[in-house]
Amino acid sequence: MTEGDPDGLPPETGWRDDVARRWAAELSTTSYLPLPREDVARSLADLLDQIVVALADTEKAAEVGRVVGTRLVEIRATGEESLSVSLRILQDALLSDGVEVDALLSVLTEVAAGYAAADRENTFAQQETLNKALLSSKLKTDRELKASEARFSEVFTSTPIGVAITDLRGRFVQVNPAFERVLGYHADDLAPMCIDRLFHPEDAEYLSASYRELVEGARATRISDRKRLVRADGEAAWCFLGVSVLHGADGNPCGVVTMVEDITELHLLQDRFQHQALHDALTGLPNRGFFHTRLEAALVNLPRDARLALYQLGLDGFELINDGLGYAVGDQLIRTVARRLEHLVEDEEALVSRYGGTEFALLVWEQPDTPSVPVMTQLINEMLAEPVYVGGRGIAATASIGVVQRTVGEADAANMLWAADVALRRAEAAGKRQWALFDPDLAPEEREESQLAAIMPGGLEMGEFDVVYRPSIRLPDRGLCTMEAEFRWDTGDFGVVEHADCTRLAERSGVTLGMRDWMLQTAWQHLGEWHADGHRVSLSLALSPNQGRDPDLAAVVHKVLDESELDPSLLRLCMPIAAISENEEARENLRHLRARGIEASLHDFTGSPGELRLLRELPVDSVRLSEEIVRLVHAAESPETPEIQALRGLIPLMSGVRLCVDHVETEEQLALWQDIGCAVVAGPLFGSPMLSFDVPAFLA
Repeated sequence: MTEGDPDGLPPETGWRDDVARRWAAELSTTSYLPLPREDVARSLADLLDQIVVALADTEKAAEVGRVVGTRLVEIRATGEESLSVSLRILQDALLSDGVEVDALLSVLTEVAAGYAAADRENTFAQQETLNKALLSSKLKTDRELKASEARFSEVFTSTPIGVAITDLRGRFVQVNPAFERVLGYHADDLAPMCIDRLFHPEDAEYLSASYRELVEGARATRISDRKRLVRADGEAAWCFLGVSVLHGADGNPCGVVTMVEDITELHLLQDRFQHQALHDALTGLPNRGFFHTRLEAALVNLPRDARLALYQLGLDGFELINDGLGYAVGDQLIRTVARRLEHLVEDEEALVSRYGGTEFALLVWEQPDTPSVPVMTQLINEMLAEPVYVGGRGIAATASIGVVQRTVGEADAANMLWAADVALRRAEAAGKRQWALFDPDLAPEEREESQLAAIMPGGLEMGEFDVVYRPSIRLPDRGLCTMEAEFRWDTGDFGVVEHADCTRLAERSGVTLGMRDWMLQTAWQHLGEWHADGHRVSLSLALSPNQGRDPDLAAVVHKVLDESELDPSLLRLCMPIAAISENEEARENLRHLRARGIEASLHDFTGSPGELRLLRELPVDSVRLSEEIVRLVHAAESPETPEIQALRGLIPLMSGVRLCVDHVETEEQLALWQDIGCAVVAGPLFGSPMLSFDVPAFLA
């Protein structure tokens, strides 16, 4: 909104009164308002209250819009410019990022409709009175006749609605000044003309037939419609037409009255809002919703054997451009990408869309000479690779691309959009500048995983998750080291989802931090119960990358510990080495937690030089080997293979930090890890994960 809170405040705040006073002041310059301006402002402020409520509840838009329009007529705000002034003030005051454009457009349209209806009804009512007065004029005195004629003349000349009276053949008999202003004609110019000369060529056939049916009694007693008329200068004018038949004393039709209200500005406003609702503001391309509509139309109108290819593009690493060079440069690159994509398919039957952010889509009706999918994806990235020069510096983009191909006969719009999105995510997972064709064989698995990610927040809210525990064992004495907490999700329809899949799905669904906080609080409570029963045991939690790099991690852990009397040293947090190595704030969090007495480990350790350097810099006492290296060791044919020898040589370089290994399944594997020098092991060999109430029996 231009005044007041930009996010839209309740009606009682100050912006409403300011807008109402300005509204009343401008209306007073367009028409004579019989009420004091303070009273008018109060009435307009009440109308603003109702409009704000209607913007939040679209079901009230029609009712409130009609009420506002009717009230404007009631306070006599009926000057020539009164309606356009009101619509402009409401648009300026209410249009903002916090207001749905469709909701505002609906309310403004209904305001105009209510205004026009009230003004027409008022005019019609007076006209009916005048008609009756004219029909009975022979029975009334000359004085009454003159009074009626005076009233008719006042209404006819002062109304802002254009009024024309024609005979039954359409020839003009009389027009009022407003009719002359709306269409730019003088009454003398109209005298020799028929009204059908004013009909726009595209609407002429319809209007001529409607007038004829009205005079002949073949349709309702009125015409109410939005159609185009032609002004004296040849320009088209969108008008709201109200047409009715005049009857003589004998009851037979004797003429036709046509009322014309110029709604050209409102029509242009509606067109502009509609374009904004269907197109991306930055690039002018169709947005996602419009693209979906066009795809559905293509599936209806194209031949059933026509083949469509849908390309969904995601620009790689675009945040580096925004962060390094600024959003203005990023916007310029987005616009350039849009123009280049349009140029790339200008010779094809194709549609380009911007989905929003850094994602675009191409829909191509494939012809015999259309490039194949591999060639098209290569052309796209070659086109994007051409630098855009900003301030003397060349910048370029690459794209990951998901592709789905369908014939029209077997295609469904929603399914194609979903399939293209799935293919794009698979391409992004493979790295930058990759493309992937949707694989229908993986569709059931992809759809199930997407469904699980979508319902995960609800599952957490509904208590479908459990925390389970598995032991970590010290070597060589095989004593209990810690109980490690993990997720387990009983989904019902999709079965039980174990920890690794829960963590991966949580990263997709956006609840990963909420799940971490819930697991930490729940597991710490369980640990307190076990200690109360006399079981001395420590607790460990392995965090995902997003959980580990969260700036609020330390605050969350402190809050949980402060609510308990347990020793903080009983908690071990196993941080992802990827998050720690990339994020100084995450490293600082780890140091801060270690200062509280919390034990710290790193997981997904591969032994790279950078990771070995981290072991010297950070207060950690153990690392967990990555799953890939563990599988490599388990697949080795003998203890003398190079990879195992490399591990033996790695341990002395770890600055006294203990090596931990997961996924140990057999005694042979356990013996091998003990021989290598591993200090802590875990895995199926030591039992399945347990629910909290089974842990005391295990500890006993």
